Amino acid sequence: MKSTVKVISLVIIICFIFTNCSSSSRRSKKAQLKAAEEEIIHDVEQLLEVLPPPSLVPFALKSIDAEFDEKHINSLEKMEAYKGDTDKMALNMGIYASDISYLAAYGREDDCINYLKASYKMAEELSDSAIYDQSHLDEFRTHIMNRNEKEIYRLLAKLFVETSVQIEKDHYLTMAGLALTGSFVEGLYQAVITLESYDDSEESKKLLEPLVKTVLGEEKAIRDLIQVLRDLPFDDTISEMRFELGILDEFYKGDLKEIEEKMSGNPDFIVSKDMMKDITTEVKRIRSSIVK
Repeated sequence: MKSTVKVISLVIIICFIFTNCSSSSRRSKKAQLKAAEEEIIHDVEQLLEVLPPPSLVPFALKSIDAEFDEKHINSLEKMEAYKGDTDKMALNMGIYASDISYLAAYGREDDCINYLKASYKMAEELSDSAIYDQSHLDEFRTHIMNRNEKEIYRLLAKLFVETSVQIEKDHYLTMAGLALTGSFVEGLYQAVITLESYDDSEESKKLLEPLVKTVLGEEKAIRDLIQVLRDLPFDDTISEMRFELGILDEFYKGDLKEIEEKMSGNPDFIVSKDMMKDITTEVKRIRSSIVK
């Protein structure tokens, strides 16, 4: 699974940062932003080294035989509400990226295709990019049906890259950070609401241990993501997301750090659902503010 760590998050960044700009005015704009871009790209590369991809959580859920649940994904019916608000749309493009991986993990090929099409429609709203190629979507459907994980990731990357998002002015920097934030929040959300759905029996606690470790392992990733957002041009939404992620970071410095230390020091220590209650509540609140 380590080989898939960068796929979805990386292609989001590629789509937004490495745009296909042809006019001389665009080249001039890119030259002016070169120093800022280099700093952001450096931070992003650091983040991608430790950030679990949207694909990691769904397959962790599959490994513990968690059942498919539609509440793990954002409804496409909400797309219309995001139009006209580029920041909200970018955040939810990240949300949908994680949702596509969740649907792929559970073999929901028709839903996967619908979510990919929706993502490209959102890209068109943000830019002049070309949308999907039907032959690629047909190939993607085949790989989902055959549970061909490696090819699913390869094609996801290809589809996102070929969307070639072209954002006007310097908004693509902000869009990249927000999309990455949305993707991160959705992956964390899918993990914590699964933990919340299980009972507190000893059997359930033991079964959910890998998922607990996945959540605990986000500590460095969340701080790197906050740094990425700090480097971006000022934007009210960027500021809001930095604040929200900062709240989560406090949990990692406090309660979650204590849980991690207990797990490391005592192999028999098992985390109860109540111990994860605060982080679960906070992630659900942040995610709700993004998708509403």
